[in-house]
Amino acid sequence: MGKSKDKVELTPEELKRLQQIGLEMLIEVDRICRKHNIIYELDGGTLLGAVRHKGFIPWDDDVDIRMLRDDYDRFCEVCKTELDTSRFFLQNYNTDPNYRWGYGKIIRKDTEFRRYGQDMLKMKRGVFLDIFNCDNMPRTGIKKTWYNLRCFIYRKIGYAPIGAAAEKNLFYRLLYIILQNLPINIIRDGFDRLAYEYNDKKTYYVRTPGWYYSQEDHGYLRRWMDDVIELEFEGHMFLAPKDYDGYLTQLYGWDYMTPPPKEKQIPLNFASYMDLGTFEIDV
Repeated sequence: MGKSKDKVELTPEELKRLQQIGLEMLIEVDRICRKHNIIYELDGGTLLGAVRHKGFIPWDDDVDIRMLRDDYDRFCEVCKTELDTSRFFLQNYNTDPNYRWGYGKIIRKDTEFRRYGQDMLKMKRGVFLDIFNCDNMPRTGIKKTWYNLRCFIYRKIGYAPIGAAAEKNLFYRLLYIILQNLPINIIRDGFDRLAYEYNDKKTYYVRTPGWYYSQEDHGYLRRWMDDVIELEFEGHMFLAPKDYDGYLTQLYGWDYMTPPPKEKQIPLNFASYMDLGTFEIDV
């Protein structure tokens, strides 16, 4: 089930299989977390799908979860012995020397999923589940601005090989060409400093240093990570923020229960090459 061209257009059958593989990985993460009392939460479109559809958003093609830093670190440690490595690979910048992002992933072995525009990256590829590790951040003032700026800088260094190939503005493209030649350890060391800089304080706000988008400029309320409930997702029960309404309102606006127009009901993770394997999926 492999295909390659400029941008892969998913068939309904391929989208369904992507969702099944994502659910398979989520079930494995949930199994490990419950066994070791590790808290995670459904995040982003996965959480929205649980609330609005009790499963995948019909056109969504991946799974997102979040963990606070302590839980994320414990999860990475117990995966050394608990993760079913015949099926899955835990990817972060400690397990994959070519990985350029500050958050983790579970990769489904025996698959390949090259995101469109990222063929130049040398990291391991496969159908993935994102694990957004959330860290304490300053609440206000210069410290918060400085924290967000460093998040942005390290993210852009990680993104540099993509920008060097795709950026249309000549100045920024040249900047990305310079940044892509920096030692990759700069990214790792920078994200590590951000991860633990404020984790001796239980702040109001948390965010994922390895990710950058406008909502995270302000951070997320810590209580959205501390207080959890179970929500149904594709016939299984998974952990989610108790105040999912407040969290989803910050992410998507007050009308998040209203689906977008038909023309926007499309997958977001376009691929340039995809092989979904032929293995059986038991979900």
